[in-house]
Amino acid sequence: MNRRFFLQRSAALFGAMCMDWPAFAEQVSRLGKPNVKIGIISDIHIRHMDSVKTLHHTFEYFDEVGVDGVIIAGDMADWGFRSQLELVAETWYDVFPKDRGADGRHVEKLFVYGNHDREGYTYGNARGVKVTKEMIAEEAIWPHKEKVWQELFHEKWSPIYMKDVKGYKFIGGHWDTWSDIRGLADFLKKVEGELPTGGRPFFYYQHFHPKNTCSGPWVWGQGGGNVTKALSKYPNCVCFSGHSHTSLTDERTIWQGPFTSIGTASLSYISLWSGRENSREPWTSQMKRIGTHNGKHGQIMSVYDDCITLERREFVYDQPLGDNWIIPLPLGGQDKPYVFETRMKNVATPQFATSDKAIVTRAVGKDVQGTEQEQFTVHFPSVLKKTHGARAFDYEVEAEVVEYDIAKIALTKHVYSKGYFLGEAQDMAEVTCVFGQTELPRWHKMRFHVYPRESFGKKGKPLSTDWILPGK
Repeated sequence: MNRRFFLQRSAALFGAMCMDWPAFAEQVSRLGKPNVKIGIISDIHIRHMDSVKTLHHTFEYFDEVGVDGVIIAGDMADWGFRSQLELVAETWYDVFPKDRGADGRHVEKLFVYGNHDREGYTYGNARGVKVTKEMIAEEAIWPHKEKVWQELFHEKWSPIYMKDVKGYKFIGGHWDTWSDIRGLADFLKKVEGELPTGGRPFFYYQHFHPKNTCSGPWVWGQGGGNVTKALSKYPNCVCFSGHSHTSLTDERTIWQGPFTSIGTASLSYISLWSGRENSREPWTSQMKRIGTHNGKHGQIMSVYDDCITLERREFVYDQPLGDNWIIPLPLGGQDKPYVFETRMKNVATPQFATSDKAIVTRAVGKDVQGTEQEQFTVHFPSVLKKTHGARAFDYEVEAEVVEYDIAKIALTKHVYSKGYFLGEAQDMAEVTCVFGQTELPRWHKMRFHVYPRESFGKKGKPLSTDWILPGK
């Protein structure tokens, strides 16, 4: 490629990105074959043969799209047992015999251990199975982690390692402690001469999120800060991490700062953020927690000269989870579209359509503690990009009451749609939010306001229900 063509193509790409994400995605689609393509998953939590089905299907999809390698960012064996890791290896070699795809290309294993691989048998997750000392002595991976790795994956195990995939460097850091990958800074310094310069990316992956990066400072299970400090010296580093099971429909799952950090969700189930009426205790009052075990997410990364694209996908209904994330190259400059502060300003605001309506129904029901009471259920449509222009991440619902001559908000709740963590085709059902009579003042005129919100909390204009009169 000559310099003139490179500059013209770069200008078109970055100009499109500044104006319109779909236009930029269309430009990227014309770039041709990527330099390298990588499948990315984590937290697969294999227990037995029944839990292998999705993994096998995902590997097949990766093979079909022609990946050159697959990252698994930890938590492969749910109980930390060798027999479970054997299922991972057997599934890999069934789809990629001798580490080769169906067309004969080499496909690199880019796997690391997570905390479950180390000590999962201590978490009480062996449902219906009593884990005995004899089972642990015979099955536990960690006391023999080097030997098990070599026997199952046919390569030497090292706490931190580096591989080359089609000219790009990939560094894996196995689970070490709950807060650190000890020795990472020294390892990076040791291999510094082999790492690319000039903004060309290299890739690092581990299990827990580096502190205060992807998914923000509030995410569960992030590190203690040493990894963030070590990677911050390398602006061309792109880091992948799992552990929190955060949905890839959450736009905060990608972050840019001194380096780039991306969450890998889970191929097992999606975790819910607390604070929503239908998320998890102690926040649930009137509504049950929504089920997320059909949330099985992964990504396909394509690296071009000018950008990195990340396809977000779920592997139950085989649907995209949103627009591709597109990271401009070279890294280390001013083009950082995924800085949280930038996205908070620029992200599209979800809005209800002018024809949308919110209504309230009343019935006697039971709260999550089993207490019977009158309940007010607010019903409203799901806000999706394909029908409304931008997709809502969750919804804010206010209960407004009138006390004498003063109208005021008596209670505010946040709620997920049942399919917020899936593709839009699985999120078209009506959304509801339930208020109990014990939560609201009695004998007051009231109504409800519903605001669609995106991941960073920006709210669209509300839908308001009709007033409900006391005793009616």
